[in-house]
Amino acid sequence: MLGELLSKILLLLFGYAMPAFECFKTVETRPNDAHMLRFWCQYWIIVAMVIAFESVISWMPMYSEMKLAFFVYLWYPKTKGSDVVYDTFLRPIVMQYEPNIEQRLLHLRAKSGQLLSFYVKNFADKGTAFFMDVLRYVVSEKPDGSNGERNKKSGWSPFATKRRPPSPPPQESIFDSNPDAAVVAEALRATIGAANPRRAHNGKHY
Repeated sequence: MLGELLSKILLLLFGYAMPAFECFKTVETRPNDAHMLRFWCQYWIIVAMVIAFESVISWMPMYSEMKLAFFVYLWYPKTKGSDVVYDTFLRPIVMQYEPNIEQRLLHLRAKSGQLLSFYVKNFADKGTAFFMDVLRYVVSEKPDGSNGERNKKSGWSPFATKRRPPSPPPQESIFDSNPDAAVVAEALRATIGAANPRRAHNGKHY
């Protein structure tokens, strides 16, 4: 794990940062040096090709170390492997398929606006749906502490659009404080039930 991390750091420094800085100096200080400009263009073309096919060759053992060594070989002043790799391998292959590649790239360039709008629209829709799913999951979790108990008792929900009015407190019966009145009421109810036998038979008392 540590070796892989170190390889990535070294690759970032010696494969991208240092060549990019050297290319920058060439463009700014020696813009008329066609040979060096061509050299750095070759380097970045080869780097781009390696990255494009990385998913096919990254299964190889010690791939990160080999990639680092290859990139250093490409720009190192004593080797300057960019000239060799470009002229020997890359240029003949690309020149052979250049018309087909150019035609496909022109087609993609013409459709780039539609592809970009399609990507942005789908990303926005899926991002919104994903955010709402996460929010529902978080809200559905049972909260802890006094706030959770308070919300549970009050029935509060962040998705509620209208708050329920509080239910009225139960009214105290008029018979609770007067037992005699309760006895009278029971007697009246029994009398009314006796006067209406059909309704009493049906179990309804008025």
